[in-house]
Amino acid sequence: MKKLLTVLAGVVIALSLFLTTGNTVKAEEPDECGCIVSPVLGAEKNKIVANLLSSQEFKNVKHSLKGKGYSYRGAKNIEVVINHSQGDITMVAVPFYNQDGFIEMAVFFEGQYMGQVPM
Repeated sequence: MKKLLTVLAGVVIALSLFLTTGNTVKAEEPDECGCIVSPVLGAEKNKIVANLLSSQEFKNVKHSLKGKGYSYRGAKNIEVVINHSQGDITMVAVPFYNQDGFIEMAVFFEGQYMGQVPM
């Protein structure tokens, strides 16, 4: 009898896992600029970041910012998003510390440097 109750309880738990609704994907909402963006994660993000860090454009920007007293924060803090409302433009934000110790993001659109944005 004890084994039967254990089996029944296991079946109820298994069925509840398969029959309940999971976390559904929600439609993306525009942000404050009216843009529809989605973050890039995992291997795809790593490829984009590696391509940017090895590009001459990034090396020039990094050298220029270091000359102005900025310090590079590291690759693990880089943010990558895709802007779907502008034709799937890949936007990469690379954090740098300014002279006062505050973070500023160097922004790249499709690998081209667009400027700095304070955080």
